[in-house]
Amino acid sequence: MREHQPRTNIVVAPKPASPASNCQSASSCCAWSWIAALVFLRLVIGWHFFSEGMKKFDYDAGSQEWQISPKFAAINEGFLNGAKGPLASFFQNQAPTTHDWRKHLPVAKEMTPRDLEKLTAWVTRYVARRQKELTAGKPTVPEFVDFVPGAAWAERIRSDWKQTAERFLALKQLSKAERAVGEAALLKQELNLADFLAENALDIQAYQHELWRVKQAKLETGATEIPFRTERLATKEAETARTPLRWVAEVKQFDTFLADDLKGVLSTEHRETTLADRVENIVADPQAKKMERNNRLVACVVTGAGLCLLAGIFTPLAALAAAGFLLLVMASQPPWVAGARAEFFYYQLAEFAALVLLAVSCAGKYAGLDGIIHRWWTKRKQQPNKS
Repeated sequence: MREHQPRTNIVVAPKPASPASNCQSASSCCAWSWIAALVFLRLVIGWHFFSEGMKKFDYDAGSQEWQISPKFAAINEGFLNGAKGPLASFFQNQAPTTHDWRKHLPVAKEMTPRDLEKLTAWVTRYVARRQKELTAGKPTVPEFVDFVPGAAWAERIRSDWKQTAERFLALKQLSKAERAVGEAALLKQELNLADFLAENALDIQAYQHELWRVKQAKLETGATEIPFRTERLATKEAETARTPLRWVAEVKQFDTFLADDLKGVLSTEHRETTLADRVENIVADPQAKKMERNNRLVACVVTGAGLCLLAGIFTPLAALAAAGFLLLVMASQPPWVAGARAEFFYYQLAEFAALVLLAVSCAGKYAGLDGIIHRWWTKRKQQPNKS
């Protein structure tokens, strides 16, 4: 008999994966992770820009139109006026000068006890006289005194107002009664300006004295050589630079009141003619119109860039436009300039770097309209031309 031999089970070892297939799998995983991170970054930055842009608009239910938010307009003007560094003059020139206030208000002047006593006595007399006039209902001619702080600025304001009123009163279509109402409107705002100057005279004097103190501190030996003193002086300068903005805002209100009063002089018949357009051009401030255009441009760029990034359309252009906007913002507060907001600069710098990345990558081709457009265009180019 044949001897039975046991059967042995042969186990075949699995074929090891090739290094090339492992690399392909890892590369595919890394690629999808990169795409997901890029899309997420695009959506986050897009939402940030879109939401911030929409805050710059207000919806007017009466006219059913979107208008620039007054809050944003005030913030943007303050941002321009508070610019630092080598481009400060460029940014500040974009804001309305409001009767050239930078020339007349920021005047460094020492407040001596004698000057303070003299000014306090005049303010006391002025307030008492005006209270009697208002009670009696018989206001007199506006009073402007040379030694009162801000008097030079007030004269510039009055000069600009008179020029506007003269152009208005020169309109031949106006009746005698309308001219009288226009002259009364000018006198009313001049009285408001005189009251404003008296109410804020002591504060303006204190502000100018603070400017004088900062100037004297800079002249002291070694003031600019000690780091903490340099930083303290820069901080003080930044604080005092924002002080006059509230006075400028009040004068701008007077400008608006005068313009509204002059436009209100026109009769109903005149308001339906081309005369109304001529009056609008006379009372309108060209600098205010320029500022309004700048506000609209900023609001539209921020909102539009955010919307394009969210939709993934024109992504490189939208990212470049948003990065350019941030670059301008950063240029207004360079961190190497004393008194600049360094934390503000670095916050914008982080988002600026992310936008540059979105601009140079194919961020819109994934989960975006740019990908649909790209595929459609590629398919169209590959189709043979039909004769």
